Amino acid sequence: MSSFFDKRSIPMKILTAACNLMLVNFCFIIGCIPIFTIGASITSLYRITIKVAAGENPSVFREFFGCYKDNFIKSTGFFIVYCLLAAFFGFEIYMVRTALPAQYQWSMYPAFFFLFAIFSSASYAFPLIGWFDETVKQIIKNSLLLALTNLPTTIFFAAVSFGVGFAWCVNPTSQIITFSILIFMGIGIIALLFSVFLKRIFEKHGAVITPEEEITG
Repeated sequence: MSSFFDKRSIPMKILTAACNLMLVNFCFIIGCIPIFTIGASITSLYRITIKVAAGENPSVFREFFGCYKDNFIKSTGFFIVYCLLAAFFGFEIYMVRTALPAQYQWSMYPAFFFLFAIFSSASYAFPLIGWFDETVKQIIKNSLLLALTNLPTTIFFAAVSFGVGFAWCVNPTSQIITFSILIFMGIGIIALLFSVFLKRIFEKHGAVITPEEEITG
């Protein structure tokens, strides 16, 4: 029984990770309440979940809100720009679907491509902000480069995100279930799933993400 409570045992690592995911899920929701701060919350979320993916036991509240404060302006700026671009191309798709005849519906495909590019860039930009001290130009360049050079992973991120969005929109019952899961721990679980891939990618580019016991051991 004593081995069960050893912090290095597998059951305790799982329990610790689950607690950290619930805590960071709560922090993320709190951080998103003003809406325009969602970018800072995403950045801080990945700062924690990538550490959890590495087997660390981070101080969730302190590190989340520390990262939130340090990267607030940059993350918020990126979030606003991404939202404006997505709204522009989304409106273009809406106008094509509603205002043009059927033979011109193909003209909305470039807008879908740009929406995917925006999503792809955002998928890497916010984690990059949390883990690397880069300029805005470097973040834009590196996020697009990572999205392209890791295209299967980028498509996987898009598929999971689309799946969650689809589950939300199916019907009122599905919406309630999806909302309940996301509020409880679902956002943290999805971020952790993505972080498994991001950790590997970031380590290839110089990030030091090592479990605490390996550092001290």
